[in-house]
Amino acid sequence: MRLLTMFVVTSVGLAVGWQALRAPVGPPRSHTSSPCAADSVATVDTGVDPPVAMDKAVDPSVATDAGAAPPAAPMPADAAAAAARKPANTAATDADHQGDGRARASRVKRLPWNPDVRIEDYRPEHPVEWAVTRSQQRLSENGDIPYGALMNALRQREAMIEAQHGVARRSAARTNGASHRTSASAGVGGLGRYAWTWLGPGNVGGRIRSIVIHPDEPNRMWVGSVSGGLWFSENAGGRWDPVDDFLPNLAITCMVMDPRKSKVMYAGTGEGVFFLVNDGSSNTAAMRGAGIFRSTDGGKTWAQLESTAGPEWHAVARIAISPRKRKTILAANSTGIYRSTDGGSSWTRTFDQRTLDVDFHPTDGNLAVAGRADNVAMYSTDGGVTWTNATGITGGTRVELAYAPTNPDWVYACVSGTNQTLRVWRSTDGGRTYSLRTSGNGFSTLAIYDNALWVDPTNAELIVIGGLDLHRSTNGGVSFTTISQWNQAPRSAHADQHVIVQHPDFDGVNNTTVYFGNDGGIYRADNVYTVQGTNGWQELNNNLGITQFYGAAANADSGVVIAGAQDNGTQLFTGDTEAWRAVIGGDGTYCAADPTDPNYLYGSTQRLNILRSTNGGNSFSGITGGPNPLADRGGLDTNFIPVWGLDPNNENVMYATAARLWRTTNVKNAQPNWFAIKPALNDCPIRPGPPPGQDHYLDNNPCNISTFAVADGDSNVIWVGHNRGDLYVTRNALEQNPVWTRVDTNEPRLPKRWVASIAIDPYHHDRVYVAYMGYEEDNVWRTEDGGQSWQLIVGEGESRLPAAPVTSILIYPTAPGHLYVGTDVGVFASVDDGASWSTSNDGPSSVGVDQLLWKGGCGLLAVTHGRGVFEADICGPCGRIDEMSVRCKRSRVTAKVSSQLPQYDELTFSLDAQPGQRRSIDENGVAKITFRNVAPGTHTVCIDECPALCRKAECE
Repeated sequence: MRLLTMFVVTSVGLAVGWQALRAPVGPPRSHTSSPCAADSVATVDTGVDPPVAMDKAVDPSVATDAGAAPPAAPMPADAAAAAARKPANTAATDADHQGDGRARASRVKRLPWNPDVRIEDYRPEHPVEWAVTRSQQRLSENGDIPYGALMNALRQREAMIEAQHGVARRSAARTNGASHRTSASAGVGGLGRYAWTWLGPGNVGGRIRSIVIHPDEPNRMWVGSVSGGLWFSENAGGRWDPVDDFLPNLAITCMVMDPRKSKVMYAGTGEGVFFLVNDGSSNTAAMRGAGIFRSTDGGKTWAQLESTAGPEWHAVARIAISPRKRKTILAANSTGIYRSTDGGSSWTRTFDQRTLDVDFHPTDGNLAVAGRADNVAMYSTDGGVTWTNATGITGGTRVELAYAPTNPDWVYACVSGTNQTLRVWRSTDGGRTYSLRTSGNGFSTLAIYDNALWVDPTNAELIVIGGLDLHRSTNGGVSFTTISQWNQAPRSAHADQHVIVQHPDFDGVNNTTVYFGNDGGIYRADNVYTVQGTNGWQELNNNLGITQFYGAAANADSGVVIAGAQDNGTQLFTGDTEAWRAVIGGDGTYCAADPTDPNYLYGSTQRLNILRSTNGGNSFSGITGGPNPLADRGGLDTNFIPVWGLDPNNENVMYATAARLWRTTNVKNAQPNWFAIKPALNDCPIRPGPPPGQDHYLDNNPCNISTFAVADGDSNVIWVGHNRGDLYVTRNALEQNPVWTRVDTNEPRLPKRWVASIAIDPYHHDRVYVAYMGYEEDNVWRTEDGGQSWQLIVGEGESRLPAAPVTSILIYPTAPGHLYVGTDVGVFASVDDGASWSTSNDGPSSVGVDQLLWKGGCGLLAVTHGRGVFEADICGPCGRIDEMSVRCKRSRVTAKVSSQLPQYDELTFSLDAQPGQRRSIDENGVAKITFRNVAPGTHTVCIDECPALCRKAECE
């Protein structure tokens, strides 16, 4: 069994300038630079499986079954009745997640199902295993990702927009979440401009590794998220808006502003530098970046520095500007330290090992320090031209450094120990030698993933460090007081700390405000000296839409959306973008919603820990234990984020993917019974569990099932795809022992890559669509004969899908041949059965889309990994117009529309193809217009938003 060669790609920026969506006013300038959780959840009912507790813990046990699959139970009679419905969340896509089972220090609360294990012994989220999963899903058949693949896919998408829509940039006047469906054409498949509405969440946030505050106008702030791009606030975090929310998404890890030329800003991209790399591995398991971007107009537009376009710049950890020579810049990245003397136009590598931190002396440009990932601190006396190893630090990995501003001879080192704890060393000779300050074992952290350090600019003895939680010392790191409580977020700071920045006016007396960036967004402490526990914290995720979701489900009648997020549990949306509510802890994954009863909702945590709510999301309990448990649950017999969902024909039936395909026919029972209906592949035996603490280094078993689909209208027809590309179908799934037929080896042979999504035509069950991962050209296929033969349907020329992973595929249930796919570079639609494809430059745009699903007949939900959830009204106004009448009287043509459109929405009426005039919908759903002084003859009135909707009138 090999360890995973770890790396992952996500949406990053194009090497072109990009317009600010909500451009800051005036020239920004800041002296701050930046380094690279728990939600409260609903009360949990008693259940057979261990219920998920308030503090985001998950069951650490590994339930494996090394024997043959148990015989499947016969399907009850009601399951055999195929009641055709609109497609539910069955053709769910591949999943991404994270995991770390390392023991954590400390408190005494016990797991309710195992009193010998403390809840706090298990980390709330699993960022490393998440990265491993996303990496493996996107590999080509040769086990690699082509160099520049994502950038090329983004360019292909931009070219498509240029060719098909005549514009590659949307209006800079729009802000995130704004939607005006009736101002432009409906677009291909209804995905025109303004079809999309952002649902949020605006109050949950996501991972932030960088914060910059304008030193002269401190209400102006920027934060960088690791997959949601750059965001700006002009009121100190009262509201955030993206700096270009619909163009290529940057994995931002660090930012800095020129201290002497306020309009110049730099942003480093690529998070891989902050993840472990296995020996012999050539890649890193994290968000790949595109080097350094620079703005010369105060953050309004950005362009990639061409000098940083190479593979050695895929992961940038830190940027530092000399205090004396503003064009002298140091950059730390995954391949070493680079030095520029011309503002980034060219670089010289001055050190050749992975470096996570680099800092100039506050006033002397000849002095600098740097921290590596291998327990080594370094110093330079010639402005970063050469580096010398410091002495004194032992037993660690990541070294985070900071000068004491009031005494720069003091340099603090916050070191992630090999025992996964933080301790502090201090140098009194400018970073040449260090001595240990912290007594005891230190404080919980995760390898090199989270480590933050701040030194009070008015008191060299006061420091704050951050790992899982935040800790304050008033004696230079000898002893600490824990000042945050991750399992109480948002009343306290979220888990996993990455950056700490003080207010520009911080003076230790009149202003004591400090900002903190973590896996849950941005938090503020108005008094860093007194903040502690749940007292003194303020969460600032106001419209900060950077949440990384994996999957979701929706009830069309109630409008409720339930969605699972990395780092932020399972969240519930009931209509307010700023009021999403965490209902399950841990890392959220896939979800399901009963289409007949809004009280029944389902969520999960990693490795098939599925939970059910019977009261609309107020409480959840586990449903995978019971007398006949889902035996593959909890171990390596499942993918880290396995796909599961309800039968679209029967809300009492649920399927779950693992090494085997599992089914329960009584999912609403107190103790559902689970039975395997498809055996594991015989050339991938069930593997033993990993050594303690090593689960996150293992890849997903290539023979595990990656996705499945049940035919809408016939529960006997089920398709299953595997991680390595195997594809099977059964046509007697309701039998006790279904017969499975492999169909991926038929001609032409299908790709040997991760099967991401399967869609079965509800009217013709032998017509099936299969989507694959990988940055390749052949990711969408169709069969008309149940898998006997296949046709590639990715389009041609300017209508061809970009060479990017296709994570999800849907069929519009009432329009055969209308297809929608989610990809790593946005959403695409086809209305000719895949012969050609189109995209819009709105909605989720180029952000990675992990799942597409239907919400009723017109609502298309896009679940993104970095920008939250979007909904497209693909029917647009046309589907809601009931009647249109036109009449002519005394040289006046009057047109009237009766509709189900909301009040104040607008329609555009045109007479005889002349420029249209817009009219608002009134409280009765009516819009009316009169054209005067019309000549005799036949006249035609059309609705611009619905080109086919025209009526004629005769004027005498």
